Amino acid sequence: MIELEESNVTLSLAIAGPESLPIDKIPEEKKRRRTLFLARRREADNPSAKGSSKRKKLRLSKEQLNLLEKSFGAHATLVPEQKQELAQRLNLEARQVEVWFQNRRARTKLKQTEVDCELLKKRCQRLIDENTRLKKELIELSSGMQLCLKTCCWCNEMVGDHESNRAVS
Repeated sequence: MIELEESNVTLSLAIAGPESLPIDKIPEEKKRRRTLFLARRREADNPSAKGSSKRKKLRLSKEQLNLLEKSFGAHATLVPEQKQELAQRLNLEARQVEVWFQNRRARTKLKQTEVDCELLKKRCQRLIDENTRLKKELIELSSGMQLCLKTCCWCNEMVGDHESNRAVS
């Protein structure tokens, strides 16, 4: 919202709140906010900074991974009771087990998609090769047929007889 006063134009900033700033002060305010934004962003990106909210990545032991993989082999999805029981056995939170299963399903789907893609590429290449072979064969047969029609008297007579029979009918 822009307000006009006697000699000064002010702008009410919705982001800053209800206070009004003179229009010539807006670039300074933008610069101050940008500086604060970048400082907060650096804090969030730097795990050693004080007050950092970035969590460490959970590393699972071999035993935990083996049990998770075994459970995944039996059931790709878990009902809440299975999830809770598995979390207790692994000394993890149910949410961690849930996320692990989600990630494992995503990895499985991605690998299957890659396998399917490779299979389709091979099939496509076989079809291209077969198409090329058939085109060559067609060209050979066409040129052979033309050669036969040009050189074979019997073929010419047969063609001629056939054409004269067609004209008579």
